[in-house]
Amino acid sequence: MTFGSYNVIKKIGAGGMARVYLAVHKDIPNLKVVLKILSDPSLVERFKQEADKLALLDAHPNICRIKHFFNHGDDIVIAMEFIDGSTLDEKLKETGKVPLQDTLRIISEVLDILEFAHQKGIYHRDIKPSNIMIDKTDRVKIIDFGIAKAKTDPNLTTVGTACGTPAYMAPEQFVPSDQTDYARVDIYAVGTTLYYMLTGQLPFKGDNEFAIRDAKLFTNPIKPRDANSEISKPLEETILKSLKKDPADRFATAAEMKKEIDSYRQKGAADTVLVRPKEQRPPGKPKSKLMMAGILAVIAVAVIIVLIVSLGKKKEEAAQKTETSNSITGKTTPPIETTVVSAARPTGNMMISVSPSGDIYLDNILRARESNFAQETADTGRHIIRIENRQSIEKSFHDTIALAQGAEFQRSYAFHFPQKPITPVETTPRVIPPSLGTVIIGSRPMGARIYIDGEMQDNRQTPYSFKLPAGNHSIKVEIPDRNLMRDTVISLGSNDTSRVIFNLEN
Repeated sequence: MTFGSYNVIKKIGAGGMARVYLAVHKDIPNLKVVLKILSDPSLVERFKQEADKLALLDAHPNICRIKHFFNHGDDIVIAMEFIDGSTLDEKLKETGKVPLQDTLRIISEVLDILEFAHQKGIYHRDIKPSNIMIDKTDRVKIIDFGIAKAKTDPNLTTVGTACGTPAYMAPEQFVPSDQTDYARVDIYAVGTTLYYMLTGQLPFKGDNEFAIRDAKLFTNPIKPRDANSEISKPLEETILKSLKKDPADRFATAAEMKKEIDSYRQKGAADTVLVRPKEQRPPGKPKSKLMMAGILAVIAVAVIIVLIVSLGKKKEEAAQKTETSNSITGKTTPPIETTVVSAARPTGNMMISVSPSGDIYLDNILRARESNFAQETADTGRHIIRIENRQSIEKSFHDTIALAQGAEFQRSYAFHFPQKPITPVETTPRVIPPSLGTVIIGSRPMGARIYIDGEMQDNRQTPYSFKLPAGNHSIKVEIPDRNLMRDTVISLGSNDTSRVIFNLEN
């Protein structure tokens, strides 16, 4: 297969936008390139912008360089530099973790590349181990600017549409706006990559994009030192700062984060090495009795420290054995210097009612559509509420609340509508619709399937409200994968509103 002046050697990848091949120039056998062939004609403008960004960034030696951009029949082709090496993702799959000093060097070089790109007004938006390459000379290179964004770009992505890899995306990247700071989005992705390199795991996990998004919005990551106790406290603070939910709390620039990373590299083994090498001393006898005395003193201090630590461990083990023994014999022994720490996150409850109905958003995430009630359990702290009804005069309400631990927060919102013109009295008989009532169905936990009168309500999960004819109705909710189910029968009157909240975990 041939594209322009290049003979294809093999296919090396494919994505939603392009197919990727390794190729060689037909007249220059030693000139290898990577050919990226556009697959989706609707993305031609984005494809051209990727080539244009690569050309603008060509001055940096650590960015995959563009060699050629051309048409071959109906195909549009970018010829890019061939990097003889492997991705960081491949290295991590082989080793699990990267030694700390190598990790800091790689992250420092990535931040240097991003600072250069940011100064050019270009933001990568998809930094992750598979887009970071290490060549045979150990040089770091960033690849794949396919979804990169420049300040001067026309808006090719609809506002509010996510673009990126969920595991490495910043919280605000899931629902982007014109005000999104993509420099801090890139910093968040670098922090996630750094966390993964040092711990072998991601800071946030989930079975799907929505679970990952919610974890990033409403929970905190496991502290890196809990996953790897040999990470220094200052380095942990740097990692966590790069992963802050609020972009304003992260590093302002890639250069600012790089400065901290480089400071740990300069400190070396003293503070940050994961596994400290044994000190190597040249063979030979001490030059003086004073030197020997100093060595003996150091050994003595070390022995004392070891004894103290050992005694502490024995004391702790004894306390644990006593506690185990007491649980068997029924005897009660006063605890010895123990502190009980609750692992539960502090939460509060929110109940939001809307008249007559609206779309209810919490922290930019849709919680209920065309509903007049929503109930949420959320982490303590600041939350943003948005209620929308585009048919109303107000269109939307925006609110910011501070949720305290154990608090029961209630808030009501009422939309108003323009008066409709009076229509002439109908001269023909009309059918009187059946009288209706409203039932609001909720559950703890949320997200249960809903059955009304034995029929599952497709794409409806708790909490949700329904208009039903007056009379008796059977209501059932269930979460099949957790074997949770509750049901009841309600009597609904005309124009009545009935709330049914099931507690599935009791």
